[in-house]
Amino acid sequence: MNGGSSNGSSSTGASTNGSSWIGASTIGNSAPAPHRPLARWVARLGPAAPHEPGRAAHRITGPVNDGAERTDARTLPLFQDPAWRRTNVAAHRDDGPAVPTLALHHPEHGLTYVELDDHGRPLRAGARGTELVARIEARWEAPPVEPDALRVLAGESLDLRHALLHRLAGETAPPPVLFHALPWADLDTVVGNVLALLDGAEAVERPGHELRHWFTPAATRLAGPLAVLERGMLEGRQPAALRHEAASLMTGLLAAPPERIPAPTAQRLAGLAERLGTRDVLFRHTARVIASRLRPGPTAGRSPSLSLRLDPVLPAAAARQTDRTYQKAVRDDLFEVKAGHTPGGRVRVTVALPKLSGAAEGAWATAPDGLVAPLVLRLAEREQHRLWIALRGREDGLLGILDLYAPQERFELVADEPAVPFAALRTVPPVELVPSLRASSNATLRLWEAAATDLPPDHAVPVALRLYQEEITRR
Repeated sequence: MNGGSSNGSSSTGASTNGSSWIGASTIGNSAPAPHRPLARWVARLGPAAPHEPGRAAHRITGPVNDGAERTDARTLPLFQDPAWRRTNVAAHRDDGPAVPTLALHHPEHGLTYVELDDHGRPLRAGARGTELVARIEARWEAPPVEPDALRVLAGESLDLRHALLHRLAGETAPPPVLFHALPWADLDTVVGNVLALLDGAEAVERPGHELRHWFTPAATRLAGPLAVLERGMLEGRQPAALRHEAASLMTGLLAAPPERIPAPTAQRLAGLAERLGTRDVLFRHTARVIASRLRPGPTAGRSPSLSLRLDPVLPAAAARQTDRTYQKAVRDDLFEVKAGHTPGGRVRVTVALPKLSGAAEGAWATAPDGLVAPLVLRLAEREQHRLWIALRGREDGLLGILDLYAPQERFELVADEPAVPFAALRTVPPVELVPSLRASSNATLRLWEAAATDLPPDHAVPVALRLYQEEITRR
């Protein structure tokens, strides 16, 4: 930790409890932004006691969040007062060592609250890191991104980086480069390990830190599935389990904002996606889309995304068709998505995937029975609904059909995510599966029913089927 004095633009003075505090800077004539907790937990500090020459240590005396530990400290009314100022104090709990800690100080009331990590320990922060947090809070909508700010942030504790970037990502649209301060070298190590394990290696390199939740401010469903996939390969788990984590990782990579990932890491992740595409033919399309997103360049061509954009009103060309149905289709090698739009406002979506035979030896291919293909319906460029198409096996591959009502505005259908077994829907709220059942034919419903009989009664699929059947009964 850098314990030197801050040298930024924020004002510094002496507080009533002997610690240094950093005032809120202003931008033009705008009012200073209130300093609020970055972490979910805070605790009040007691009086200072001698610690070392020129510095006092504070013992944490108050309970977490003043007793409301299930409440998020960032939403506590206490911290809506703009008089709170950022401070850096030496704090400890009970007989633990005193560490430089991020805190909030109220100069009028003489109160100081220290921020806590997920284990209830003081959230470590150096003096320069604290000063940077104050500057960022004062410019919350446009935080500083100069190289020195990034170097300071990258040198602070993982807890501080995660808490700051998590709150920024949740409340505003921060510059993507700020997320480059996360410990991407550790993620690079795990990516390299998975690639080595795919080549048959046994020994792997351990990252400096466990991946845990550190990368969630930049991208969700990235570090978690990657770490579980690595551990599963090391433990020799069954291919079906490995495929599940690989599919989850691929889905996360599809949604990850590429600009938040440093270019070298993005290149490694693109290579891993392509390598996983050799393990299962149903991963190949997803791998192509991921690679095109993570490896953009001046020579990049049209995105391979399987997406169709449709208007709620049929174009004039549809009137010249005998069946009065407007057809659109998009293909990528062996994958195809078609949409038939009728004047009655119905859209029949057909997804065709290649057959699973002929996969390379050692592949993670799933049996053709019991698969669902995710379909995303977007309105106004925003993801609004996720549907699942049950797939049935045919001689030439897999086929799934959904019959939907067309939205009242321009919409897009996207089928880039890998197909997964019904069992993988266990974390989906059952009510979110019901629209897919409504859009299914009788033949498709039988696929859902067959899957439900093989799953536990409290799994999302059988629960969704019961909800759907109750809905039919009430009509």
